[in-house]
Amino acid sequence: MRDGVHLAVDVYRPDISQPLPVLYACSLHNKDMQGPDLADALPPQPAYSSLWFGPIEAGDSRRLVATGYVHVIAQARGTAKSEGQYLHEQWDHYDMIEWITQQPWCDGNVGMIGISAYAGEQWRAAAQGHPALKAIFPYDACSAFGGMFGFRDFHPGGVLHTMPYILDSFSTIHESRDVPTALPAEQEELWREAMTNPDYRMYANLYNILTQKGQRSGLMFHNLVEPWEPDGVLESAREFFDQIRIPFDKVKVAGSGILTCRSEGYFKSL
Repeated sequence: MRDGVHLAVDVYRPDISQPLPVLYACSLHNKDMQGPDLADALPPQPAYSSLWFGPIEAGDSRRLVATGYVHVIAQARGTAKSEGQYLHEQWDHYDMIEWITQQPWCDGNVGMIGISAYAGEQWRAAAQGHPALKAIFPYDACSAFGGMFGFRDFHPGGVLHTMPYILDSFSTIHESRDVPTALPAEQEELWREAMTNPDYRMYANLYNILTQKGQRSGLMFHNLVEPWEPDGVLESAREFFDQIRIPFDKVKVAGSGILTCRSEGYFKSL
């Protein structure tokens, strides 16, 4: 990257010499779980299965390669085998796409692919505006409102659930843990209220997170202590999406149905 940080990347491509279009995917999920070898080892996972491997979301490498694409899967800054600190990646997608276009196997055209977190990163990449990024396909994307871990996306309708807790079992974010200490005054007061909440205390796994005051499962901790969306999220989202100037199809899973919206209509709906 432009600041000297190195990101880990896997490249899957046809065994031919001519340059090809690239489908790029990147997220905080472990890239080592995205390749075709692991996909072959796992049984099919119906939506209702308790054996959940949601972080496998970067796309079907074998299918993409067979249809004439190069599939590039990158590891986000500050996660797994990539250097740096997570969420300090203002221009990483731009720089990664620049690197991709300089490779002999790329014909100069880049698109993006992926589900959920891999879809959410597509918004950020498109906003960074590299001219080689021609289109994105964010399927069931997070991070449209409030950043990568926006409350609205994780807790639809404001109803708390434990998706952040489940995701933590797959976490690759570089983090250190220490002795729980005092929080900023306002958050300390909210934490004390959360510690007495009987709806939290009845779940030992959640109460365990609360007692450690953010030293473990930080996202779940903050959602328990401050279970609401901050002011100004919708306004910030409008400003953010105004930066995107390339076409996209967005698919959102909603209950038993699938909603699709194209870029023009989506901007208007904001």
